[in-house]
Order: sequence, then C-alpha cells, then structure tokens
Amino acid sequence: MRYRTLGQDTLLGARPLRFLGVRNGYVAGWLPGGTDVADPVLADGRPLRAVEPEAWFSDDLASVRRPWSGDALVMLVPLAGAHSVWLFWDEAGTFGNWYVNLERPHVWHAKGCDTRDTLLDVVCEAPRRWRWKDEDELEIAVAVGAITREDAASVRAEGDRVVAAIERWASPFVDGWERWRPDPSWPAPELPADWDA
Repeated sequence: MRYRTLGQDTLLGARPLRFLGVRNGYVAGWLPGGTDVADPVLADGRPLRAVEPEAWFSDDLASVRRPWSGDALVMLVPLAGAHSVWLFWDEAGTFGNWYVNLERPHVWHAKGCDTRDTLLDVVCEAPRRWRWKDEDELEIAVAVGAITREDAASVRAEGDRVVAAIERWASPFVDGWERWRPDPSWPAPELPADWDA
C-alpha cells in the first residue's frame, strides 16, 4: 500500500503487507510491528506532528524508511472504495479495535495500490459504536486549499457509508478478522528498495 501526500501528490509513504486473501470485496494484508515502512516526514526529518497541520501542506516533505512503530495490524482494502479498515492487536496478541482510514479512491497496479490519506477517520472500539477522528484536520486542509470543499464532502460521504456498515454491523466488520492470527513462523513483509518507483 503506497500513499501520496495530500496537496503535493508525491509518493512519500508505503506499508508492505503480507497478502492474506480476499473476503467480501476486501483485500486483506498483514503488517507486523517492526516491519520496515516508509513514512512522510518534514524535510529536516522531524515528524509531521512536530508542526501545526497547516504546515503539512506548505512545508517541504521527505520520506524516511524506519520500523513500523505501531501495533501489528490487518489492513482491509476494498477493491472498490475510498477507505481501508485497520484491525489492531497489542504485543500480547489481544485484539484492540477497528480503525477506518478514509482515503482517495485506490489505484490498483502490479505492486499493490496507491491512495492518499484524506485525514478524516472513524474509530470503532466495539460493535455498532463509532466516533469521528481528526475532523479539524480535514477542515484545515480545506481552509488552506489542499482539498476542495467538494472533495471534503466526498470524503465525509465515504465515511457515512462506512459508518452505516458499522451501525448495521455488516462486512467487513463481521468477517471474523478479529479472530485471525498470523503463523508465528512467517517473516515480516519486506519494503522493496524501489517502493516509490
């Protein structure tokens, strides 16, 4: 999964995933903690969160290769959609929650797919319970012209579609992925040296 930056449209992020299969229109991939990923950073190497969100769209950015610092996750990417659903486990292997990353429509290719984070997210910590996350960041992106008001409305509409699935407790939330566990002998997926080519 490769990510373009919002506003600059440059490939600066990537998450290598171990392919798990396709279920109910979602491609499933596994990303264990510690896997090498590519993350966007400020040109001087500081994390994006070191500055106010307005600067994310005006400051020079770069990419850094580093170990995934988050918990292990299964990422569910719809074959037709503009979001991905992330399921997180802690170090003890206990399932935590579902996280919906709202994105630009996916562009599939031989290496996987490209997308762009659109800032607004949905957190689902229990069946049929959800909340918006980072609404303020989406509004900032609109205010500085990194995303149009019309595109922001499309992002919100995609979020509403996913929220409706959460409230109905429909796929992919009922597909059993929270019970899935990786084979402990599996090596971590590898981020290719030419991931951004």
